[in-house]
Amino acid sequence: FLVNGKKVDIPSFQVTAHDIIDVREKSLEMTPFIVARETHGERVVPAWLEALPNRMRVLVHQLPVRAQIDLPVQEQLIVEYYSKK
Repeated sequence: FLVNGKKVDIPSFQVTAHDIIDVREKSLEMTPFIVARETHGERVVPAWLEALPNRMRVLVHQLPVRAQIDLPVQEQLIVEYYSKK
C-alpha cells in the first residue's frame, strides 16, 4: 500500500486523520483487489472513511470514536490479553 504516496509494508502501521491510502500500481491486478473493485457496492463504508473504488483509494477523514465502531469489541479482553504479554 501507499500512505500519502509513501510505500508502507508494516501490518501494524497506524494511519491518522487526512491520510490517503492507495493500492500500489503493481498490486492492482491481484485477485483480492479485482474482487474488491467488483464488489465495492455490496459493502458499507464507515462515515469516517471515504472509498474511491475506481481509483482503489481510501481517504481517512477522521479517526473513529468508539461509538462509530459497529463491531462487537470487548475492550477489557484486549487489555487483559496484552497485559499478560
